[in-house]
Amino acid sequence: MKRIVRNRLADLLLEAFDKPERRAAIAWLALFCELAAQRNRPEVPLADLLAAPRAVFPEMDETVDVALAHLIGPEKLLRLRRADTGEILSTGMPSKLESAPWMVEPEPDARAVFAAVRERVRVYTGLMGRLGRRAASGPRDPLQRAMTEAALCFNAGLFFEAHEHLEHHWAGQPGGKAKRFLQGIIQISVGFHHALEGNFDGAINQLAKGLEKVAGTTGEMLGLDCTDFLPKVAAAREAIVKRGRAEMSPVPLSEIPRMFVGD
Repeated sequence: MKRIVRNRLADLLLEAFDKPERRAAIAWLALFCELAAQRNRPEVPLADLLAAPRAVFPEMDETVDVALAHLIGPEKLLRLRRADTGEILSTGMPSKLESAPWMVEPEPDARAVFAAVRERVRVYTGLMGRLGRRAASGPRDPLQRAMTEAALCFNAGLFFEAHEHLEHHWAGQPGGKAKRFLQGIIQISVGFHHALEGNFDGAINQLAKGLEKVAGTTGEMLGLDCTDFLPKVAAAREAIVKRGRAEMSPVPLSEIPRMFVGD
């Protein structure tokens, strides 16, 4: 997936951890992807997009203006094009959503990788459901909550998002054990991101750096079961080393350990 598209998607997800309107934006993006799949082309009449939630997602109706504003416009994931003239709206959302025969379509970078975007949005939607079920009983400590959210990303194969989420929290921490531990988990996430993409050097180097930062940690740290997780990370890295650069291919998600974070 193109980096610019990956980053825009990741920003949407990470902001959704704290901002309900971003969760609505993910739901609207999922709806767009579903309707585009039904049409077998990556474009949907705006009128169809606006009509569908009344039958499928009634609770989304009141968030339409705010949610779509996070999706449609310059430097966003989607754009509006007039079906009659081909005009691309350059200012975001029209003043009246149904004022012209607008088509919603991915912006060019997202259109080029639309199949990957649809798959990523499908994973995001499932993650939002799991996050919603944990919200009421989840940890109150900000760092432990961030670790819980990062673990949800990590276990879904969203290693880039897990690393980005923890890095935001790591940057504001004073020096000490917790900050070093966070940096180690960030590097482990980056390592598995490389492993999932078949990058041998990136995987073994980042996993080694991460394991060095968390060396000697046992029991729970920020809610993470390190006794279970860290030896499995070391074993996964060793398996990649044994495979060797010449035989390296994308590591299946099933071969990457899961993060277990207590509530």
